[in-house]
Amino acid sequence: MKKKMLIIAGCTMLLSLSNSAYSAEETPYISGNLGFGMLTDSDTDNVELDVRNGYALTAAYGYKLNDNLRLEGELAYQNNELVTGRDDIESLALLANGYWDFTNDSSWTPFLTAGIGAATVNVDDPGLDDSETVFAYQIGAGIGYAINEELTVDCKYRYFATADPELAGVDVEYATHNIYAGMRYTF
Repeated sequence: MKKKMLIIAGCTMLLSLSNSAYSAEETPYISGNLGFGMLTDSDTDNVELDVRNGYALTAAYGYKLNDNLRLEGELAYQNNELVTGRDDIESLALLANGYWDFTNDSSWTPFLTAGIGAATVNVDDPGLDDSETVFAYQIGAGIGYAINEELTVDCKYRYFATADPELAGVDVEYATHNIYAGMRYTF
């Protein structure tokens, strides 16, 4: 139920944008993030995957449509090591994200974000070695600091999850809490 509510909230945010948001001059940007990925333990029918915290990376190309609205396409990668050994669980996602910036008179800008897309989840473990591409979504919040008109640094929290992939005949839960530090360069 929690996953469905997050999906509905993210889709509502993206779909509720007014047509007037598209009348402003579009400004392209690129961004990158490096993060700390805290994958939740996955309880399956007959296998429990305990994981260690890992790392997460993102790269995005987007447009600032007005003072408040940004839309982007993002490629996101995350890797976590399984507690059982040297094996990993990882994901590679392609997401369409929306950002709502709470623009103000300072250099600090808080924001909310939501996105939807697809992710390939791969588990490399002796008892479970498989991958599947499934629906993915994310929702989060953060704050950016404008160093100048072109360069912004930010930090953000993101909850990222997928539909349960079926790996080697087992439904696996994939959900993660991530903390990112990043930079955005506006052209």
